[in-house]
Amino acid sequence: MTISVAFFLSPEGHLIHVPLNHISTVIGEPERFGLTSAEIETAYNKHGERIGIEGEARRELLLQVISQGWIRIRRYPNRHWSVTVESLTPANQELLRDWAEKMIVGVNGFKEPDRYMPVKVSTLEGEFLYIIGELADGSCPR
Repeated sequence: MTISVAFFLSPEGHLIHVPLNHISTVIGEPERFGLTSAEIETAYNKHGERIGIEGEARRELLLQVISQGWIRIRRYPNRHWSVTVESLTPANQELLRDWAEKMIVGVNGFKEPDRYMPVKVSTLEGEFLYIIGELADGSCPR
């Protein structure tokens, strides 16, 4: 099965489907992510990149969004889930548990068919590896 899917998880726990890539979702609705169109333009100009390119400006902007409590999520087909979160605070652990539970049960037309799919969580403190079924069951140790 080769399913690629991506989401943003808001600080309030709302799951937002990302149809193309994360940066295009942010560019399409900057205010939703606590940014302005001018800030996005400035970041791309600073790096000499065209708006929407997945380069240094993208990295800078996504890190800014993540620092405001958003969680970036992508499923790489037949490999793993990739999650980027500022830190694994108890609140973020709870958001990830709820997200994993939704993926196992099915939400927004997507259901994770493999309870043993790895979840690679990147934080400012480092990287952590989990199994989506264990996350859904509440096992999210540091």
